[in-house]
This record gives sequence, structure tokens and C-alpha cells, in this order.
Amino acid sequence: MQRILYFAIILVVLFTFINALVFFGLGIYFSVEAYYEIATGHMQNMPGIKIIESLDRFLIGFVFIIFSIGFSKLFLSETPFLKHYDLPWLKLTDFHQLKILLVSAILVALFVAWAPYLLTLLQKEVPLDWTSLLFPASLLIMAGAAKLIKDLH
Repeated sequence: MQRILYFAIILVVLFTFINALVFFGLGIYFSVEAYYEIATGHMQNMPGIKIIESLDRFLIGFVFIIFSIGFSKLFLSETPFLKHYDLPWLKLTDFHQLKILLVSAILVALFVAWAPYLLTLLQKEVPLDWTSLLFPASLLIMAGAAKLIKDLH
């Protein structure tokens, strides 16, 4: 049973790392596409918003990296590779620290994901309705939950 759990954790770590690489690739793709539009003068396609969207892809990739390395550190710490692999910014001793780090990273990624939507709304001068407020309300609720998680531990 312990061997099955070990391989299951390895699969989770491996696939979250692959997800991170995919999102990094998407971030690079969106960045290059935006730079191309800037270089060719196609400013009507709003390349600045594409650059912000690429930043969002990079942040989601980092969330996957944090998840992958955090799970590795917590559950696979006895493997020879991880004994010599140390990141000073990712010192985790328990699952609660990983949870706090992930919630903080997700909040930043969500805020950056909301920014292009807000810029598009403001440029098109669309009247705000209740559906436009769902994203910021969700961010506010999640930020409150993150504060409670940090304070309760």
C-alpha cells in the first residue's frame, strides 16, 4: 500500500510539473505574439492586454511549480534527488505552510487574470452590471479566507 501511495504522489508531482511547463510555454507564446504585434504596429489588437495575459500564464505556472515542489518536499523528502535540492524561498515543514503559500500565489494570479477583463471593460465603456462584479467579489472573499487561514494557525 505504501508503494502505491508513493507512486501516486510521484504521478501528481510529475503532472503538476508538466502543467507548469505548459503554462510557461503559453506565457512565452502570448508574450512573443504581443511583441510581434507591437513591432508590426498592430496596436488595435491591444498587445498590452496580451502581455498581462502572458503574466497570468506565468503566475499559474508558478502556482503549479509551488504545488509540485511543495508536495515533493512534504511527501518525498527521503528521495536522494530532493535531499540535495534546496530552494531558500520554499522552506516547508508542514502542509499548512504549503496551503498558505498556494493561496497567496493563487490570489495574485487571480488578480492578474482579472486585470485584462477590467481594462477591456473600461476601453469599451460597457456599463457595469452585477456579473462584472463577480470576479472582484470572489477575490475579496478569497482574500478574506486567506487572512483567516493565516490568523487561525
